[in-house]
Amino acid sequence: MLKPPNSRSARHVLAQAVFHSVYSSREQRQRRQLAALLLTAKHTLRGLVFSWPLYLMVYAGFRTDAPVNWFLWALGVPGIGISVSILARGIREEYKNRVTGSLLARADLLRLLRGGMA
Repeated sequence: MLKPPNSRSARHVLAQAVFHSVYSSREQRQRRQLAALLLTAKHTLRGLVFSWPLYLMVYAGFRTDAPVNWFLWALGVPGIGISVSILARGIREEYKNRVTGSLLARADLLRLLRGGMA
């Protein structure tokens, strides 16, 4: 993973121009899209592991009678909404910290799933 240079000397301006030309290439755009997809899958599966009781409560709400199903929906639906917002925030933060502004190699995509490449 390569980050762009920060200084504005002539050498660094050239290095920054080269970096941006590679960063905007089709291959890097595809790798960033794949990284976004992998991060979405990672966080979604992780979220399902932790919030499966909420989904089960909403499903049970569809299968039970009137007074009980309202109670289950009243607990489950807002919980799912909160879970989704937490997942979306985690995906955005990890993408911003680990993908935006860096050149990705193929091996970096697998490191995203394992938690490496800080």
